[in-house]
Amino acid sequence: MEQNENTLSVLKIAPGQYPQQVEIDNDLKALQQAVGGSMQQKWNQNFDGEPMTDIPQKFLNAGCDVYMVMQLRHDEKILDERFASMRELHRRGKTPDPEHYEVTYYADLPAMWQDVPNNEILEELFQMFNLSRPQDFEGHSLSVSDVIALKRNGKVSVHYVDSIGFKELPGFLDKKPEHSSVLQMLKEKCDAPECNPTGCRKARAEHEL
Repeated sequence: MEQNENTLSVLKIAPGQYPQQVEIDNDLKALQQAVGGSMQQKWNQNFDGEPMTDIPQKFLNAGCDVYMVMQLRHDEKILDERFASMRELHRRGKTPDPEHYEVTYYADLPAMWQDVPNNEILEELFQMFNLSRPQDFEGHSLSVSDVIALKRNGKVSVHYVDSIGFKELPGFLDKKPEHSSVLQMLKEKCDAPECNPTGCRKARAEHEL
């Protein structure tokens, strides 16, 4: 990384592209530092101590403009989804599943972005989480398969970081986890040694759901 009085030379990393050396002015660097530092104060104060699993609902209920970064959980069962483009997911018969993600960051959107289009905000956030990550961000650099959620003027939109650009995910945060029925629980337990008192010994497949 090289720097002179007016510019800062950095390595730009973007989905689907080779890393390239670019120059940004110090004003932009200052903006990125501000965005990555103090912009989250209000929301962090509101949700201080909240479990991260509760943050998506807090995000939906937020009364100010906010954003949220979600990344795939560390789970061997979904390793094939990590860094996969939307095209690759579709080829495997999959779509982005909110149950596979966890929140890795959330913050207020700065007031200076009030009139900035969503696509430009997404690009700015992508650059920030690669070139000047917030100090309290514990996830990996923003990359393909990550998700960015925006709430602006009360309207929520969710975006998948694709190999080229971003793909919107309508209803992504509206999906609710499935709750197992009593019959499903019996189906899972009935061939176990500690089966229910009725003495059921049917194979799991023999129970109709």
